[in-house]
Parts: sequence; structure tokens; C-alpha cells
Amino acid sequence: MTMIDPYIFRCPICGEEFEDYVLASSNQSGASDLDTRPPEMIRSTMNIWIHECSQCGYAARDFDEKPQVNRDFIESDIYQNIGFEFKSDLAKSFYREYLILKEEGCTDVLFHPLLNCAWACDDFDDTDNAVEIRKMCAEIIGEDTETLSLIRLDLLRRSRQFDRVIEEYSSKTFSEEILNKICTFSIIKAKSADDACYTVEDAMQY
Repeated sequence: MTMIDPYIFRCPICGEEFEDYVLASSNQSGASDLDTRPPEMIRSTMNIWIHECSQCGYAARDFDEKPQVNRDFIESDIYQNIGFEFKSDLAKSFYREYLILKEEGCTDVLFHPLLNCAWACDDFDDTDNAVEIRKMCAEIIGEDTETLSLIRLDLLRRSRQFDRVIEEYSSKTFSEEILNKICTFSIIKAKSADDACYTVEDAMQY
């Protein structure tokens, strides 16, 4: 069961106070997507993973942390106009989080808000933007771990870069059978130009 609580946030950039909701508890049942998006019920709580100031537009997951960006950046054209016409405010908030982290030089976690942004695009049938965001995410995610490598694989496939999937992953092997099955499944789907969303269970049953 998902439980959310109201909370009064104070923006660390402009000082505005506004009410939003925080996640008190939730659960999940079933298989995650191949890009690690969790199943329900936590799947549908994305709208409270991030918060955006109603006055200046500062976006963050934790408003208690002091930001490393200043008000000039938040008010800049690159931040306010972002360069994408998203169908949902949620996708816009996640992309703004990405812009802030990029400005702060947090390169190791930059892919997180982009991945969440792509999920928000999926939920609003914002297909073209979902593809473009996944392309961006695939270029910065890195392959430091096997999990990240497989997320990148799914990002490439779902952004319709099928030739890259086949070329870059056909000779890869992973340490566990389940990971190799996911890789093989994804390559098969890429060979048929399939960019649909699949779960880990789908890969295991193939």
C-alpha cells in the first residue's frame, strides 16, 4: 500500500514556501522493466520523487540539501526554457534536475534524472522526447557495473539504435545467467527493430 503525506517545503533558492507530498511508504510486486523501472505500486509514485518550487522553478528531490547552483542559473534561459517541449510537467522537473546536477558537476549521477525523465515521457505517450532523452542518457551512463551496462543496452534499444545494440553487445558476456539472458533477449529484439518496453520476466520467459 502506498501512503503519502503533505509537507511544507521551503525553497533554498528563493525562499518560497509551498506544499507538496512526500512518500511515507509503498510496496512493489512483480518484475522490473529492463531499464530497472520498478513495478507497481511504487511505479506510480514518480510524481513525488521530485519537487519543484512554484515560484522560481528550482527542482530537487531533497530541499533540505544546500544547492551548489545560484539563483542566476535557476533564472537563466537554459534552465527555464530547457530546450524540450515535454508533454508533462513531471518530465520537465526531472530534466531540470539533470541541468542542475550537470551545472554542479555531478557527472556520476547525471543519468538518474534523465532515466526518470524518459519514464515520465513514456507515461504521457511523449514518444519522440522519450527517444531523445534515452539517447542522451545512453551517452553518459557509462558501464562501470554490469547493471549499468544492461541499462545502457536497453537505452540504446529503446532509442532505436538497433545497430549499436547488435554491434556493441553481441560479443559481451556477463557473470550471471540471468544477465546473459537479458542481453540475448535485447539483441534479439534489436534485430527485429523492436523498441517496446519489456520486463525482466519477459526476458526470462523468452
